[in-house]
Amino acid sequence: MMKRLIGMAILLFTCTVGLQACSLPQKKTNQATKKDMKTLIVYFSFTAGNTKTIAEKIQKEIGGDIVRLETVKPYPKDYETAVSQGQHEVERRYKPELKPLGVDLKDYDRIIVGSPTWWYKMAPAVLTFLSSNDFTGKEVVPFMTNAGWPGTVIKDMTAEAKRHGATVSDAHEFRFSSNSTHYDKMETPESELTQWINQLKNKRL
Repeated sequence: MMKRLIGMAILLFTCTVGLQACSLPQKKTNQATKKDMKTLIVYFSFTAGNTKTIAEKIQKEIGGDIVRLETVKPYPKDYETAVSQGQHEVERRYKPELKPLGVDLKDYDRIIVGSPTWWYKMAPAVLTFLSSNDFTGKEVVPFMTNAGWPGTVIKDMTAEAKRHGATVSDAHEFRFSSNSTHYDKMETPESELTQWINQLKNKRL
């Protein structure tokens, strides 16, 4: 009889402990899955289209949306006239009016912004974009193209984006040929571009 009572007590104890174990909150073993950053690529490109080329390569590899900045008043088709106008605009920090982007910046976590070098500065259209939007809570990634004269483009783009609330990272410059017969020839190693794009691709929130 005593053995029977002891056996029943052990069985009851085992069941009770088992039920308690089942009711205890389970410890999480997996961290929350990080999500891809929703990306917008914004660029201005005018002559050789080098900035456009980089922007399109970025989109091809990491996805996201892409927008080309367009001024309401187009630049002259004549190259020398456009260059002269661009110089005057840069010197007085002129901000040309832009056509609507067609997207809402609020929908994006990261905004990659590309500019050619105009007289050692960012293109006026890019200055308009960076100075007229709120980037609070967003990551801005500046990149620029040049033909051997980078000037202060990255520094200026970084300062302007931060002034409007952005966190700035992964800024990069890409050099192209200064030879008029092949302005579209990139002198920055292709491997450097690939490594930079992969760095952007692997970023998560």
